[in-house]
Amino acid sequence: MFSAKLRFSLYVCLVCLLLLSTALAQTPPTTVTFNTQTYTTGASPTGVVSGDFNEDGKPDLAVIDNNSNSVQILLGVGAGLFTMAGQNNTGMNPVQIVTGKFNLSSHQDLAIANAGDRTMTILLGKGDGTFTARAFTLVGVPTALMAADFLNNGRTQLAVVECASHTMGPCSLNIYQSDANALFTHSQQIPLPGQFAAGFMVSDDFNHHHMPGLAVATATQVLVFANTSSSNGTGTATVALRTTITPPNTAGISGLAAGHFVTGNPTPDLAIEVFDNVNDTSFPNTCYIFLNNGFGSFFLKSKVVTEGFGNILAVADINGDGNQDLLLAGVSFHNGDFQYALGHGDGTFGPLHVVGGIGPNTGIIARDLALDSRHSVVLTAGGEFGTPGAEVLLNQNALTNCPPPGSAKLAVKVCSISTAINQIAIQASGNSPNGVKRVELWVDGVKRTQNFSDQLRATVGATPGTHRVTVVGVDLYDTLIKQTTFVSVP
Repeated sequence: MFSAKLRFSLYVCLVCLLLLSTALAQTPPTTVTFNTQTYTTGASPTGVVSGDFNEDGKPDLAVIDNNSNSVQILLGVGAGLFTMAGQNNTGMNPVQIVTGKFNLSSHQDLAIANAGDRTMTILLGKGDGTFTARAFTLVGVPTALMAADFLNNGRTQLAVVECASHTMGPCSLNIYQSDANALFTHSQQIPLPGQFAAGFMVSDDFNHHHMPGLAVATATQVLVFANTSSSNGTGTATVALRTTITPPNTAGISGLAAGHFVTGNPTPDLAIEVFDNVNDTSFPNTCYIFLNNGFGSFFLKSKVVTEGFGNILAVADINGDGNQDLLLAGVSFHNGDFQYALGHGDGTFGPLHVVGGIGPNTGIIARDLALDSRHSVVLTAGGEFGTPGAEVLLNQNALTNCPPPGSAKLAVKVCSISTAINQIAIQASGNSPNGVKRVELWVDGVKRTQNFSDQLRATVGATPGTHRVTVVGVDLYDTLIKQTTFVSVP
């Protein structure tokens, strides 16, 4: 028999091993692995969005194709896999696509900007994966498209950068707002400086006043616009220039994304990729990280040196550590790969990881497609290095947290909630047809923490007694859903 001392030593070792294995199990991967599926959606795909178009709880995809002047619908069948479904005609040369809700229906709609005939195709969803089409004429040639609920009325409006010719000026920012029947009117036109529009635009609440604004890339600057619309759901959708960002050493802006690069910071930051003004043959690019000071002004924090002749940018937490990461899709035959840099949560990033692709790429999105709490990536590519189409990179090894509810409607889910002395610990998630951009934790009517993702894992302090715990999910266009429970803290 073992002595008492030896038994105690073995017990201590066993506890140490259990603690070590738990720690290792919770260590986020430093390299993310993917299982790739490619779907042939046309000879020249130019963009992709995700939504739940047939309202079955599984995210779907919509891919525009410049060659066939159409949008292909890929319906999710589960586990992040898709089947080709319907096809809808667009205008000539579709260049960008967004989801939204443009009328009083509860179904998800699509808007496609067409550069060839200067039109906007509106596809009104029927809730079964099919659509009714209509169109309206734009002011100029569209180069960038973004949707946002500028009026806070539950309907999605459109912001479009339009130029006199393809990417050449004079260019302007135009706002189109929809009525209850999805009939659009031109509510605002703002001239943009210079003779070139970069074709990149993002929307977020940049000055932290609970209304979506815009960031628009011109040739060498990013213009940040604040929302000046009424917040009561009526009136005209308008924006106004608030600040201008000029990245250093740039001959042209080649990518733009908004994100929360300092973990916990409520105001969105910007990642701006530029083509450096040096020897062209080396195809140098730098992605500059500009942090928000909380009032819509920005300062340069860090940079990531990238590869190839430009990249399309996106932001998501792809290793599951709670920090937002930088995703890059190469747009030229010099670099058709997908790359990512893992965020440290302080506005800085680790080294680039390169994942092979079928590029050059024309679109990128990130979402939990398999409903496993891991964020996967979808690229559209012209097929320089493979078959053209939509390339789905299913995340295989990110940390998991709380598998979300289905995507048929906006919902939140609490996977676990526990209490300890002076503590409440929770794992929760959210989902919606458009996706959830933020999950918040409220205790007794006070917001205690939030995560700018569809996942939340948090531990907060609490006094002994009974507390009201509310999880809030916020979807892409700022609609809210809440789930409340009561817990007893010892």
